[in-house]
Amino acid sequence: MRTIRGNLFAIGLLFSTAMAFTGCSTVDDGSFTAPITLSEKIGGKWVVNSVLQTDEANARTKTLTDLLDFSTFVINLNQDEAGNPSTFTVEGSAPLLLPTSGTWKMDYNFTKSDNTPSRLLLNDGKAETALTVTAVPGNTKTLEYRLTRKTNGQPFVSYTYNLTQAVK
Repeated sequence: MRTIRGNLFAIGLLFSTAMAFTGCSTVDDGSFTAPITLSEKIGGKWVVNSVLQTDEANARTKTLTDLLDFSTFVINLNQDEAGNPSTFTVEGSAPLLLPTSGTWKMDYNFTKSDNTPSRLLLNDGKAETALTVTAVPGNTKTLEYRLTRKTNGQPFVSYTYNLTQAVK
């Protein structure tokens, strides 16, 4: 009886040891890849699809795309070699609602957990212009942002730019 128990114990110990060594095998899941940032998605050359003006006091809208030559609007959001935001330029004969050149960055480079919109910050060396990002490129290469003008902290007019990434 003692030998049977001893043999069962030895077999159990051998089985447990074998399971411990085979259960600790490592699986190569690939190397770490950094998450895609909003700057990576937004960077590039963007041409206008439409520009919509909204009267914030009474919520009336008007399409400005063909009225004020916004169809020539192009914004280049340049990036450095590492994919970080660097400089921007605005081209075309549209009215100058935005600075024409300077540096750009995102207020936060990832989707915010509190569901507030991200802001694209344009700095021309004199002032910083904040654009509220309302649509981020994904499956469709469409970027949308809103420039809101305020007086005494109250918005009175906004301009929503709907843009498509230019073909490289």
